[in-house]
Amino acid sequence: MMVGITTDGKISGIKIIEHAETPGLGALAPEPKFSGQFSGKPAKELTVVKAVPSADNQIEAITGATITSKAVTTGVNEAVKFFDANLKGGK
Repeated sequence: MMVGITTDGKISGIKIIEHAETPGLGALAPEPKFSGQFSGKPAKELTVVKAVPSADNQIEAITGATITSKAVTTGVNEAVKFFDANLKGGK
Protein backbone atom coordinates (compact mmCIF):
# COMPACT_ATOMS: atom_id res chain seq x y z
CA MET A 1 0.00 0.00 0.00
CA MET A 2 1.15 3.53 -0.75
CA VAL A 3 0.02 6.56 1.22
CA GLY A 4 0.44 10.11 -0.03
CA ILE A 5 0.69 12.92 2.52
CA THR A 6 0.90 16.59 1.53
CA THR A 7 3.33 19.05 3.06
CA ASP A 8 0.41 20.76 4.81
CA GLY A 9 -0.49 17.53 6.64
CA LYS A 10 -3.37 16.05 4.67
CA ILE A 11 -3.65 12.59 3.19
CA SER A 12 -3.63 13.03 -0.59
CA GLY A 13 -4.67 9.44 -1.22
CA ILE A 14 -3.89 5.77 -0.81
CA LYS A 15 -3.22 3.01 -3.32
CA ILE A 16 -3.60 -0.65 -2.44
CA ILE A 17 -1.11 -2.30 -4.75
CA GLU A 18 -1.75 -5.96 -3.97
CA HIS A 19 -4.15 -7.97 -1.80
CA ALA A 20 -5.49 -11.47 -1.29
CA GLU A 21 -8.92 -10.54 0.04
CA THR A 22 -12.27 -12.28 -0.41
CA PRO A 23 -13.95 -11.24 -3.68
CA GLY A 24 -16.91 -8.97 -3.04
CA LEU A 25 -15.89 -8.20 0.54
CA GLY A 26 -12.34 -7.21 1.48
CA ALA A 27 -11.48 -7.05 -2.22
CA LEU A 28 -13.54 -3.85 -2.30
CA ALA A 29 -10.85 -2.02 -0.32
CA PRO A 30 -9.00 -0.70 -3.41
CA GLU A 31 -12.26 0.64 -4.88
CA PRO A 32 -12.79 4.42 -4.71
CA LYS A 33 -15.88 4.06 -2.49
CA PHE A 34 -13.58 2.90 0.33
CA SER A 35 -10.05 4.03 -0.53
CA GLY A 36 -11.28 7.42 -1.72
CA GLN A 37 -12.44 8.25 1.80
CA PHE A 38 -8.83 8.84 2.86
CA SER A 39 -8.22 11.69 0.40
CA GLY A 40 -8.26 15.06 2.11
CA LYS A 41 -8.34 13.61 5.62
CA PRO A 42 -6.03 15.25 8.15
CA ALA A 43 -2.81 13.32 8.75
CA LYS A 44 -3.79 12.28 12.25
CA GLU A 45 -5.06 9.08 13.88
CA LEU A 46 -7.96 7.73 11.83
CA THR A 47 -10.62 5.37 13.16
CA VAL A 48 -13.07 3.00 11.46
CA VAL A 49 -16.80 3.33 12.08
CA LYS A 50 -19.68 1.15 10.88
CA ALA A 51 -21.97 4.11 10.20
CA VAL A 52 -21.66 7.32 8.22
CA PRO A 53 -18.60 9.16 9.57
CA SER A 54 -19.44 12.11 11.81
CA ALA A 55 -15.88 13.38 12.38
CA ASP A 56 -13.05 14.25 10.01
CA ASN A 57 -10.86 11.43 11.33
CA GLN A 58 -13.40 8.64 10.70
CA ILE A 59 -13.48 6.12 7.84
CA GLU A 60 -16.64 4.13 7.06
CA ALA A 61 -15.98 0.37 7.13
CA ILE A 62 -16.73 -1.88 4.19
CA THR A 63 -19.86 -3.85 5.11
CA GLY A 64 -18.81 -7.43 5.85
CA ALA A 65 -15.11 -6.53 5.81
CA THR A 66 -14.53 -4.65 9.04
CA ILE A 67 -11.20 -6.38 9.69
CA THR A 68 -9.93 -5.40 6.25
CA SER A 69 -11.15 -1.84 6.78
CA LYS A 70 -9.32 -1.66 10.10
CA ALA A 71 -6.15 -3.19 8.62
CA VAL A 72 -6.00 -0.62 5.81
CA THR A 73 -6.68 2.21 8.26
CA THR A 74 -3.95 0.90 10.59
CA GLY A 75 -1.54 0.92 7.65
CA VAL A 76 -2.44 4.53 6.88
CA ASN A 77 -2.01 5.47 10.55
CA GLU A 78 1.45 3.86 10.55
CA ALA A 79 2.41 5.86 7.45
CA VAL A 80 1.25 9.05 9.19
CA LYS A 81 3.35 8.18 12.26
CA PHE A 82 6.40 7.64 10.02
CA PHE A 83 5.73 10.95 8.27
CA ASP A 84 5.41 12.79 11.59
CA ALA A 85 8.59 11.23 13.01
CA ASN A 86 10.81 11.45 9.93
CA LEU A 87 9.56 13.81 7.26
CA LYS A 88 7.24 16.46 8.69
CA GLY A 89 8.56 19.97 8.32
CA GLY A 90 11.28 18.93 5.89
CA LYS A 91 13.42 17.31 8.58
